[in-house]
Amino acid sequence: MRMNAAKVTMLPESEFSLGTWEKKGGAFVSEATNAQFTQEEVLDQAQGNATAFVLTAFAYLKERGLDPDEYAAFFGRRFAPGWENLRGRPVAEVARVAALNHISVGGTLLSLSGDDTHAEVLLAEWPDDEFLSELQLTQSDGDRLLKAFEPIMEYLSIRYAWQREGEAVRLTFQA
Repeated sequence: MRMNAAKVTMLPESEFSLGTWEKKGGAFVSEATNAQFTQEEVLDQAQGNATAFVLTAFAYLKERGLDPDEYAAFFGRRFAPGWENLRGRPVAEVARVAALNHISVGGTLLSLSGDDTHAEVLLAEWPDDEFLSELQLTQSDGDRLLKAFEPIMEYLSIRYAWQREGEAVRLTFQA
């Protein structure tokens, strides 16, 4: 199977291009050493998987009447200590790492600016509308992931806010 941010699909025979494959019965068989994956393939798969885990967790919680915002806050609190190495660093550096987290799940960085005490990030293109539709979620549901940064920034004594601006979202960080 191949998964992207939009959907999971089965590859037709003509799309097998990961080394030497032999068809045995109805299955394809390959030596493990022949199944080489490019960095781009691994990155695309990882982004799709990360998006799927986050959004499916939100859909699961909503379906059961639970608050995805509480999950995002829990997630942020659990991972906040992992940001300790950024305590006291320039706020622009902290914002860069926050942006990298968003980009790592498939978002797009439109801009990043800042200095020692203030930074702004403009992000877009996450999550994919088709993916949201399949999970019966809205853009607002996907935006809940940004709430995970609230306890992280509180842990670092940085004021943090985010605001949707049409197709983009602006994150602000202030020491």
